[in-house]
Amino acid sequence: MLSKITQNTLKSLSGQCKQAFSVRKAFYDFIYKDDKSAETYKVTTADPRTPVQGFRGQTAEDVAAKYEVTKLANGVTIITESQTFPSQVDMGILLDVGTRDETNETSGSLLSIKNTYLKTVLNTNETINYGVVQQSGGSFEMEYDQETAYFKANCLAHDATDVFSMVADCALEPRSTVAASVGVEKNQNTHKLESYLKTGELFNESVFKTAYGLKGLGLPLKGLRGNVKNLSSYTLQKFQLENITPNRIFVCAAGVESHQEFVDLVQTKLAQIPSAEGQKTHQREKSEYLGGEVRNLTEESNVTLALLFQSVPWSSADIVAFNVAAALLNNLRLKKNLLQKYAYFDQAEALNFHFTDSGLFGLRTSGSADRAKDILNHSIAELKAIASGVNADELLTAKAALKNSVLSALERQTDRLEETVKNVRTFNKIQHTDYVKQIDSVTADQVAKAVAKVLTSNPTFVAQGSQVNALPTYDAIRNLLK
Repeated sequence: MLSKITQNTLKSLSGQCKQAFSVRKAFYDFIYKDDKSAETYKVTTADPRTPVQGFRGQTAEDVAAKYEVTKLANGVTIITESQTFPSQVDMGILLDVGTRDETNETSGSLLSIKNTYLKTVLNTNETINYGVVQQSGGSFEMEYDQETAYFKANCLAHDATDVFSMVADCALEPRSTVAASVGVEKNQNTHKLESYLKTGELFNESVFKTAYGLKGLGLPLKGLRGNVKNLSSYTLQKFQLENITPNRIFVCAAGVESHQEFVDLVQTKLAQIPSAEGQKTHQREKSEYLGGEVRNLTEESNVTLALLFQSVPWSSADIVAFNVAAALLNNLRLKKNLLQKYAYFDQAEALNFHFTDSGLFGLRTSGSADRAKDILNHSIAELKAIASGVNADELLTAKAALKNSVLSALERQTDRLEETVKNVRTFNKIQHTDYVKQIDSVTADQVAKAVAKVLTSNPTFVAQGSQVNALPTYDAIRNLLK
């Protein structure tokens, strides 16, 4: 019996050798020339505009994404999206921590972490982390806003284990003395660069500071300039320990073949983090909308105005209506009624912000300083006009523009994963699969009523440029809105 198996094995190996060996191929290899009769040569040299006779390609069809959510015993939440098309693996760690969780003492901590996010000391170092990113052929970056901080990376599947380990170290490791020292210098240079570039961030800071005061949502994204030198390793570690707890950690990945395998990977890395129960942690304070006005008199020949109102949080039923209203203003009315009609307008855009317990909605416009009063009056008129009513054609145009923007973003796996994990963090479920239906369900009456309601709140008015003191008073602006 054994000899028969051996004979069959030898015959099989002999057949494979005969099939693999070709005198013709060996000859052409010897004289360093291509065999033009070979199938591989025909395929690689064929005209790409015409099909190759007898060649059948392979196709991969898109499949519906499958989402799975698991919560570890210590509170860490894990979300995965199955592979929909052969591609890279995207992964990220979302922290439910933003600049609104900073204080006057820790303001600028997230900017410091962003400026030194590759610096670790416990398991690896900055050089190794940078090498992992480069050798994986992927990318890794950190971004943050008022309520969240997001570490995101992508790579090929066989590098996923190493890349995730690096992301976890960079996101959760306490900041070292070296990282804090480098962060102080980089934070200073970041603020200095803004003073040269003048990107408008200082104006945006004034808007949020006026709306919410110098705390919570009113704190600047890049921190208080006077607090940069106070961001020692002790201050940064204190900020991390008080705010980064397991129940505020969301780990996500897209393009993975097995949800359970990814859960096991996360568990080996993060399961040892103790639960937040019984620990002294920072509790996020409820935001308080104030409103008011700020006028920055400069010598510039143009003027920039922002007129905003308290809007709704993420949990509101009117959230989609405000997005449709913003799309209507940005894609139709502001262009038609302001930018294309009046030469003294340089820019006009609708601003729409939503947070866990608050929101802002309004307009930001800029133009010639000598026509500042006209710019303000037209801005108020546009807001009152949309509150008065929206016709059917405008509504369809706004919905189409909004759906195009949403669907274009959700086509990209990286952006879709970020939206997925933020859905789970905000709504405790995945909602972006229903965005199109939600947009289609919005009515013109709903948009008008939503905008009309916010116009009754105290306005937040910020003006910057020359002749801003000649603009109507705050009380006069409130009367114009009635």
